Amino acid sequence: GARHSDQEAMAKEDAVVADVEGPIPYLELRKQVIETCLQMNRMGINPGTSGNVSARVPGGKGFLVTASGISHEQMRPEQVVYVDLEGGYYGKFLPSSEWRMHYDIYRNIPEALAVVYAHATYGTALASQRRGIPAFHYMVAAVAGGKEIRCANYASCGTQELSYEMLAALGPRKSVLMANHGMICHGPTLEKALWVANETECLARQYVCAMSIGSAPVVLPDEEIDVMLAKFKTYGKKPSELQDLSDFERKHAISAPPRQDVVGLSGTGAGEVPFAEARRKVIETCLKMEAMGINQGTSGNASCRVPGGFVVTASGVPYDKMRPDQVVFMDLEGNFHGEFQPSSEWRMHYDIYKSVPQAEAVVHAHPTYCTALSSHRRHIPGFHHMVAAAGARAIPCAEYATFGTQELSDSLLTALGESSKSALLANHGMICYGPDLDKALWLANVTECLAKQYICALSTGLEPVVLPDAEMDVLLAKIKTYGKRPREMEKLSDFERKHSVKAPRFAGPMLCGCCAPPSS
Repeated sequence: GARHSDQEAMAKEDAVVADVEGPIPYLELRKQVIETCLQMNRMGINPGTSGNVSARVPGGKGFLVTASGISHEQMRPEQVVYVDLEGGYYGKFLPSSEWRMHYDIYRNIPEALAVVYAHATYGTALASQRRGIPAFHYMVAAVAGGKEIRCANYASCGTQELSYEMLAALGPRKSVLMANHGMICHGPTLEKALWVANETECLARQYVCAMSIGSAPVVLPDEEIDVMLAKFKTYGKKPSELQDLSDFERKHAISAPPRQDVVGLSGTGAGEVPFAEARRKVIETCLKMEAMGINQGTSGNASCRVPGGFVVTASGVPYDKMRPDQVVFMDLEGNFHGEFQPSSEWRMHYDIYKSVPQAEAVVHAHPTYCTALSSHRRHIPGFHHMVAAAGARAIPCAEYATFGTQELSDSLLTALGESSKSALLANHGMICYGPDLDKALWLANVTECLAKQYICALSTGLEPVVLPDAEMDVLLAKIKTYGKRPREMEKLSDFERKHSVKAPRFAGPMLCGCCAPPSS
């Protein structure tokens, strides 16, 4: 354990160390440490007490870390342990057995203000194979702050050797796996450190799924990751915050559309948020995406068409904290209105609305199985009749292009063609549209379910049987009539009418509970 300081040292730190008969020092920060642990458990990235969390105290002379052997659900603020940067702990409770890794991160990385350590399932699985996570997805650059998430050499838990190996593998990055162990990461706040931990586990899960089909995914070249690192240096920042960039970073900075003053938006009174109901529906859709497991963090986005343009999620704002006024209105000339910048993927939404008149809502996400398939640059063929729900014989995979660029949007539109309503994006994720947000979200979920089924089929080592084009054409006709009444089918072709979904004969209005069906 950490060296317990003597009485003289303890006296010097009496603002920190008292065995808490009076006010508890750093009370709010201690509560935040506990809440981060509970969030970690709720998010499924840590079981029981095996993970731990810490935060540097104001002034930087030490840090608060979870106590050893106390469940996160039962931990009280006074049980979060203060450790100084000479390796001494204070109070009645022992710090986590992995205190050394937290201590060495704070000693060696001045910008680290919070640390999250966990035995997350997929990160641990990769660590047991002593594999890191290569740049199969552009988010590796955002999460790690480097070109890969490395795996540290093995050393026994709780030892100085493990801490040395962890630091060597971590280097200038923010996240690292540890052989036969788990993962650890740091950030400028507890919230950001937890985000890095969650995204690391998401990437690990996507990478394991990609590997499950028996071959390695396509890894992005170093030159592309350099571009990503430049982009993420500017992510979510306003122009006034981009003063100290290099020429290369300025060249590849995330490009926001032009901003217009909020004028001329109809249907709003004084102090009223324009398109408030549509904005609330966008937020609700994003929260549903997370609840359904098809997106995490702020990596996906949603939008819906409104008079004069569309409303889309803001850049870098977590969905559980997003307010209706932070959902951004964009006009169809490509300008955004208001204080908040639109999602970095605004171009794909904009170009779908400009090019596809029937698109009323768009959902973009990085779901596990769609992303895994896209990292192999594979489409989803017609192995199942539900593929037709996306409007074509297969769900295409758009060719790779850097996120947030016009090239990516152009590639997407080419892949969608004239009929597909859903597409994978190489080394990225998926995007789809529908006649409203509920239907677009439904299609996003269907696409992820199909990707999961297809990867499960491929993981057996055999290719599934793909339905012939003629059968897919029949299925497309059936899907076109699904749930429609006879009077809604007047504009169908002869082929579509022939293969429409057949309902039973209409026999009359709904019976009341006291009536028996008519006798034959």
